[in-house]
Amino acid sequence: MTRKTKNAPRNPPRQARSQATVSAIFDATTRILDREGAEAATTTRIAAVAGVSIGTLYQYFADRDAILDALQEREFDRALALMSDVLSDRHLARSPRATVTAVVRGLGELYAACPGLQRALAIDALSTTHGGPKPARVEAFDMRIIAIVRHFLGAMHATARRSNVEAAAFVVHHAVRAVMLARLLERPAGLDEKALEAELVDLVLRYLVEEPRAVKRRAR
Repeated sequence: MTRKTKNAPRNPPRQARSQATVSAIFDATTRILDREGAEAATTTRIAAVAGVSIGTLYQYFADRDAILDALQEREFDRALALMSDVLSDRHLARSPRATVTAVVRGLGELYAACPGLQRALAIDALSTTHGGPKPARVEAFDMRIIAIVRHFLGAMHATARRSNVEAAAFVVHHAVRAVMLARLLERPAGLDEKALEAELVDLVLRYLVEEPRAVKRRAR
């Protein structure tokens, strides 16, 4: 699936009926991407699955790209809400392992909820940013997530191995996101959700926190 344009919704829904229509369009698109693949997600197919006319769909979205843009914004909002909650100051007393696990598990659940959509968005991001700048909304999302992580790291003083909190927040965000996207796209054998969670938690903890070194026994 190659996307050529970036369009905002034509008619943002304000009334309950309009919001229900847009929600049906979103749900239909997500189901098609999960069950039938990206190429099947045409506006005609989306309208049919959503139970609306093609004319009604075009009242809200100019094309399929506009629907995907709106869905990406929705997923960004969900990820930001998760990160803001898990990394809020009220969780500062929690152990680093518990915090990292909550973040990785929460993000994993977001990806698992609509893997077809996440896969389509990841492929689109790779195709549109190759050799060029990231879309403004993607860059804004990255900056907001990094700011949340940076604030939390600075507040909890858990970066014993990383004195540069700004750099640590950048590396952690992009490392976790890149691994999750790669797993989604490549689907490697032996790396299910639980295994991925364990590996990512270990990676982040080893990078951020100075853990006790195992005492090596001398061979007798």
